[in-house]
Amino acid sequence: MLKKILDRVCDEWTLGTENAIKEFIQIPALSVDFDKDWEKNRQLFKAVEQAKAWVESQGINGLSTRIIKDEGFTPCLLVEIEASETHEKQPTVFLYGHLDKQPENHGWDEDKGPWSPVVQDGKLYGRGAADDGYSFFCSLTAVKTLQTLGIPHPRCVGLFETCEESSSVHYEDYLEECSETLKNVGLVVALDSSCGDYERLWVTKSLRGMIGGAINVEVLSEGVHSGEASGIVPESFMIVRSLLDRVEDSSTGEIKGNVFHQKITKDIKKQCTKIATVLGDNLWQQYPWVGETKPLKKTAEACVLNRNWEPALTITGMDGMPSVENGGNVLRPYTRVKIGMRLPPAVDAKKASEAFGKIVTENPPFSAKVEYQPVVASNGWVAEKPVAWLEKAFSKASMKYWGNDFCYLGMGASIPLLNVFSKLWPQSQFLVAGVLGPKSNAHGPNEFLHIEYAQRLTATVAYVIAKMGEKAK
Repeated sequence: MLKKILDRVCDEWTLGTENAIKEFIQIPALSVDFDKDWEKNRQLFKAVEQAKAWVESQGINGLSTRIIKDEGFTPCLLVEIEASETHEKQPTVFLYGHLDKQPENHGWDEDKGPWSPVVQDGKLYGRGAADDGYSFFCSLTAVKTLQTLGIPHPRCVGLFETCEESSSVHYEDYLEECSETLKNVGLVVALDSSCGDYERLWVTKSLRGMIGGAINVEVLSEGVHSGEASGIVPESFMIVRSLLDRVEDSSTGEIKGNVFHQKITKDIKKQCTKIATVLGDNLWQQYPWVGETKPLKKTAEACVLNRNWEPALTITGMDGMPSVENGGNVLRPYTRVKIGMRLPPAVDAKKASEAFGKIVTENPPFSAKVEYQPVVASNGWVAEKPVAWLEKAFSKASMKYWGNDFCYLGMGASIPLLNVFSKLWPQSQFLVAGVLGPKSNAHGPNEFLHIEYAQRLTATVAYVIAKMGEKAK
């Protein structure tokens, strides 16, 4: 069965899946946080409509589709595929993915671009190819593959959103609307995750949570000559640095405060050791380092632990600061920085956000006006141990398709909806995986989809769905 599935997936890829992803790449479907006129520009609608038209052209038996759009909400695409006759009483497979994208960013190679799909060296370049547009086309290709081969499958339902890159703020409302359609879910397939390398199946075991917002520091109502004011007026960026020092040790990157940390157990250390043994120096060699820059930690195991189970602060944006070219001798009136802090999987994001806001606003230096505006507070996720048949399916697929056993991976990023799914369907099993491997560079320039890995992951999804059907029967 395994070989037949992969061969058929590769045929489907050639016949249409790859071209569909290329068409998707050409749509600048920016998420709402990056396109305030999204309803007028209609790019999110185009992405959903393109996906709907493609799946309807695939000849999938028992298929029905519907675009759901509530007032003020971004659209979702609901896809239903009836179960094979012998599997009608089995639990449903739920397929998750998103069709919105991050901004184009700068630094793309001259022969590549965010909206111009290019295939080089087995990689498909373009914004949204790997994060996460491919997941829609590959998930549905997996189901079509089973039907083409005459392999029975359970009922499959997908609810594909267009707001993931903006915190999925409407998705739970849509889940509630579709509750009758989504009842009795037994397996969740989410392909918006990472892989440690391209040499095996990587199954996501945990994800960090996140808090984010903006710190605004004001010292003047308008800018003044720095020669006149410096030495008397405190500089706003200096104050920002001071506030951040309350949270982060800038010499090590370590975060202060128990509220941002969780207990590191022996099992966590054991998992990190295994990942570090598999990946070794590739953990840091995958990044585009400049000069002699070195990683925060000296060993692979420490790097894995730091990325997956420890908090980390990043400054992702700044206002009030002119470019170097345009910066004059002016003491600026304010500095506003956008922060994002990744949280360990078990940390309560709401409590962490409240604590962060209190830390950076209480007793500000020089009594400056300091405000913190929280935007994101999402919890992390830790998977339950999979049942025996599913873990066996992971192993068999990985050995057959890659020649190496599968490996669990803790992901340093976040997929907040996994907590929602776990609470909504507590008895469900999870296949959380993805193609965001070394140098795939989601959100940055030259984002790419590793084609061979995507094909093998698609075949894995098909095989797991088939095995679920066998087990349930």
